[in-house]
Amino acid sequence: MNHFIFFHGVGIRSHFWHTIVPMLDQKSVQYSLVDLDFTSLDNAFESSIESVREIMRNHPNRNFVLVGHSLGGLFAIFVAQQLGDAIHKLIIVNTGLAPKRVAIKAMQQMQINRLSKFIKKIGMRMLFSGQLPKWLTRSLFFTDDTPEHVKLELSKHKVREKRSFLMEHFNSKRIWNSNLDRIHFSGPDNVLSVFGSKDKTTPKRAFMFLINKLNASHKIYQGSGHNDIITADKYNKNFVNDIISFADNV
Repeated sequence: MNHFIFFHGVGIRSHFWHTIVPMLDQKSVQYSLVDLDFTSLDNAFESSIESVREIMRNHPNRNFVLVGHSLGGLFAIFVAQQLGDAIHKLIIVNTGLAPKRVAIKAMQQMQINRLSKFIKKIGMRMLFSGQLPKWLTRSLFFTDDTPEHVKLELSKHKVREKRSFLMEHFNSKRIWNSNLDRIHFSGPDNVLSVFGSKDKTTPKRAFMFLINKLNASHKIYQGSGHNDIITADKYNKNFVNDIISFADNV
C-alpha cells in the first residue's frame, strides 16, 4: 500500500495541501502532512528526515512516496537521498535549483550591478515581512486560475519566517548542490518533477537542472503558476491522479 508524505514550502505549513485533501480522502489515499521546522536550516533538515522516520515506524510495510512543493521538494530530495531504498517514489512540485556555476555567475553579476542587488534585497525583505501589497505577492505565486477565496484562506495560514532562516535559505545553493554530489535515489521510474509553465518564482532552467541531475520524469502544467497546481481546480484533480498513477507504476 502506498503512503504519501507531503512537504510544504516556505511561508506556509501543511495547510497548503488542504485543497487536495478531500480528493485524497475520496480516493482512499493513505497520506501524512508534515510540518517542517523552519527555525533554522539545520532544524529543517533534521525535522524532514525525522518526520519521515516516525511515519515509517507508525506505518510499517507501506510504500512511502515523498511529495514536496517548492522548498519542500528540496527537503524531500534530501530525505530520499538519505533513506534510499526505504523510499518508494519521489515527486517534486515546482522545485528548482540553480547549479553552482549559475549561482556564482549570478552573484558576480549582482556585485557588479549594486543597484539591482539593493532593489532585490529590499524587495525580498518586504515580501517576507508582509509589507508588499497582496495583489503583488499573490501574482508571484498564483494565476487567476486559483479562486480568490482559496487565496484568502491560505493567507490566513501564512507564516512569517525568521529572517535568519530566510538568509540561510537564500545563501544555501552550495549546500543543496553538495547534497546532490552523490545521487542515491534517481531514475525516471522513481522521480517525477511537476512544474507550471507560468511559474514566476523559479526559472525553467532551475527545474531542468534537477530533472537532469535526478534523471527524473517530468510533466509541465501549461498555464499554471507556482501554487496553482495544488490550489486551482483546473490543475489539482489531474495532479492527484498523476501522483497516484506514478506511485502505482512499478
